[in-house]
Amino acid sequence: MSAASARVDIPALKARHTLGDVVEAFGVKLRGRGRVRQGVCPFHEETEGSFTVYANTQKFYCFGCGLGGDVLDFIQRTDGVDLPEAIRRLEASPVSATVMVTPASSASATTPAPVRDPALLSAAMRCYQRQLGLSNDAQAYLTSRGIDAEAAQRLSLGYASGRGLREWLTQSGFDDPRILASGLVRDGRERFRGMIVVPELVEGRVHWIAGRAVWPEVRPRFQALPGSKPVLGLSRLPASAPWIVVAEGLFDWLVLAAWCFPAVAALGTQGLDRLASSLQGQPRVFLAFDADQAGSGAAAQLSALLGAHRVRVVTLPAGVGDVAELGAHLNGSSIFLDLLRRAALTAR
Repeated sequence: MSAASARVDIPALKARHTLGDVVEAFGVKLRGRGRVRQGVCPFHEETEGSFTVYANTQKFYCFGCGLGGDVLDFIQRTDGVDLPEAIRRLEASPVSATVMVTPASSASATTPAPVRDPALLSAAMRCYQRQLGLSNDAQAYLTSRGIDAEAAQRLSLGYASGRGLREWLTQSGFDDPRILASGLVRDGRERFRGMIVVPELVEGRVHWIAGRAVWPEVRPRFQALPGSKPVLGLSRLPASAPWIVVAEGLFDWLVLAAWCFPAVAALGTQGLDRLASSLQGQPRVFLAFDADQAGSGAAAQLSALLGAHRVRVVTLPAGVGDVAELGAHLNGSSIFLDLLRRAALTAR
């Protein structure tokens, strides 16, 4: 360990950043809310969900590939960095929202928020959009997920080829310190390389970006800029929408938005208090979470927070795990509209 690392209070650092929150910030969706939570491993190809996070020990272990460790081990493997750099990155990230900070520790637990640079992020999205137009494979992937060219353009989607972003931003007038501070480039590589790139727009400017891998060998499958995640799609809602749909994941929202449903994405099953606060002005809310234990639990919790009188839970058809799966269905939009009608008729 380097001298710089030795000066860091490692146990206190780990206590400020719970493993589950860090794992989900890297795009790994975890099921469950108790001592043991599971998700699809970001380190090898699988669908079973063998990656396990233990809340009591703050350790992870994958029963598929055998990898395990703590939050610093996770960052080292995910980002391909050494221990001192993993410590630096964890120190620079926001404190986990679930950590209770006592007055005695509040000064040491305060860390600066990551830089959100709408001008730079908007310029980056123009690069990604151009690269999507040049990639037949990325366009075909979106089509296979139920998102056609018109929807991709309307939703301002892009594709990160992994080449040319830094040069594009430099030519657009941004210097290296500003580019590096954005989080788009790390260790000389683009964060979203090989991914469909999804922006969160506020008044036409990009304030946050997430990505989903096109190629199966790209790990992790999901990525997002460091820091707090938005309620994706909130700024796009019509001012007078009589109802909205709340979905769970990135592509759930993309499919609903491609169908022109007024929708937002929770981006996981954590932080539901903040989500509920953002939706307080909505008269009717349909919850279309994943058909698993975590999704059911989150729907029940959000229903209680919002008030059962204005919430209806959408029940997905048997064998359908999430809304995104309906995107590839020929009549997916009609099927989902029928599910909304059934949910609306459900008595409370």
